[in-house]
Order: sequence, then C-alpha cells, then structure tokens
Amino acid sequence: MLRPRFLWCLLFVPVLLTLALAGPGCGGAPEYQLVDQFFRSSRYADTMTLGNIATVSFDPKKDGAVEGFSIVSVTPDETRELKLVEFAKALKDAQADDQEHTKTMKAYQDANTDAIDRVLKAEAKNARVSGKDAEVQKAWAKLREDQKAHSKSVSEARAKLAAEKRVAELSVDDRDVTTYNGTETSKDVTVDASARMPDGSTMKKTIVLTMQRVVLKDEAGQDIAGKWMFTKIQQK
Repeated sequence: MLRPRFLWCLLFVPVLLTLALAGPGCGGAPEYQLVDQFFRSSRYADTMTLGNIATVSFDPKKDGAVEGFSIVSVTPDETRELKLVEFAKALKDAQADDQEHTKTMKAYQDANTDAIDRVLKAEAKNARVSGKDAEVQKAWAKLREDQKAHSKSVSEARAKLAAEKRVAELSVDDRDVTTYNGTETSKDVTVDASARMPDGSTMKKTIVLTMQRVVLKDEAGQDIAGKWMFTKIQQK
C-alpha cells in the first residue's frame, strides 16, 4: 500500500530540483519581469512604456529584437547617499551671489558711464588711459572678472545638481526631489539573449543592463521608494 506513494515522491523530487535550479533563467529572479518589460517595449517601439522605465533602449533596427533571454547574474546593490538638498542650496547661493554682483556692477556702471565708455574705446584701440580713467579701468576690469567667476560658479553648481538628481527625477517623478535627502541604488543585470536581427537571422547576445533606483526620506523620516530605471546598456 505504501509503494505507490514512495514512487510518486521519487518522481516528484527531481522535478522540484529542476525548477529550483532553473528559477533565475525562467523568470524566478525579481529582476526578470522588469527586464522582460524592457525588451518587449524596445521590440515594439513602445516609447511611452520605455520612457517610464528607461533612459536607454534596445533598437530592433540596429541591435535586433530580443525574443528570449535568461538572467546570468545580478551584481550586489551599490548604494550611495544623495546630496540633493546640499547641491540645491549651493546652486541657490551661487545664483544669489551672482544676482548681488550684477546689482553692484550695474550701480558702478551707472555711476561711471562716461568714464567706462572712454575706457572701452581706448581698450579697443589698445590705447593707454591715465588719471581717473585708469582707476575706472582697473575697477571695471575687476568687476568683469568677478562676473565671469560668478557665472562659472552658477554653471558648475547647476551641472552638479543636474547630475545628482538625474536618476532621482526619473525614479520619483511626482516630487521636487531637491527638497529631500535619500539614497541611490545601482546594480547590473547580465542576460544571455536571443535576438532576431533585421536581416532575419538569429544572434546570441550577452547584454549588461544597469538598473538604478532612488529612495527619498520625507520630513517624518519615512521612505519614498522610487521605481527601478534602466539607465545604461552594454553588449559584450
């Protein structure tokens, strides 16, 4: 009476082992559904979906259309602290300094219009100025140099903030991310894919996808979890 149950167990155990071993390649990895969505959206040129999950795409006209894939490996998460609030303040301060200098420069220009005009005409002719005009020339040159420095500071601060918030604005797209602190997490997913090329042939490809996500902290210290985004793609 016990023999059939015993045989059933012998038959069932290998099946369980096979499923366990095949899990990641058959959709068991948590990243599988997102990667599948990425390749499907790229295959059908679904720009609306792609724009919601990625800054990159897998162009079927050039790279081929992925018809199947398996996940080979996923790197451990790498997390860094974001300095959104700090960089936003740095930009605001740089802009305030630039505006204040612009006011100072305009006030000096208004008070010395004729002298500055003479100085500029002399400089255009490579002529020397003397007396009061020489003092104005020196002061105006300093103001112009300071203006360049302030403009450079604003430009650098703006670029720094833009780079820091690039993924954050995509991952959490319903907030002003510059008012929050948080973290940015990255990982690489390597897949073996079968791609249908434009000429109809099938090519095996190894593709590395970089995924990134931001988690912000609100005023109460609660997490505001963003979505994963595909931000880089490499073909080996």
